[in-house]
Amino acid sequence: MSEYFTLEVDPTEDPNVMELVVNQTLTADAEEVYNSPEEGELGSPIAQLLFSGIDGIRALTITEDTLIVTRDPEVAWEAIIDEIRDALRDFFL
Repeated sequence: MSEYFTLEVDPTEDPNVMELVVNQTLTADAEEVYNSPEEGELGSPIAQLLFSGIDGIRALTITEDTLIVTRDPEVAWEAIIDEIRDALRDFFL
């Protein structure tokens, strides 16, 4: 495990979808797709952490090192990204 955590933010064509690339392994399994907070609360530990602790996430796809996050348009990206960064940093470090 790395001694530090990084998160790179890549906007998509959809203003309500953001791609977040990290330097940690998020899942060793195939792609995880959660189309709602209810699905995420029953998903992997990372999905549960993000859906239960961060307001504004509507859907989430997790790959080996990438999160594709769909937000509630009423919630600012800055708040969501900061909370995701903090939650994942605590999770991995």
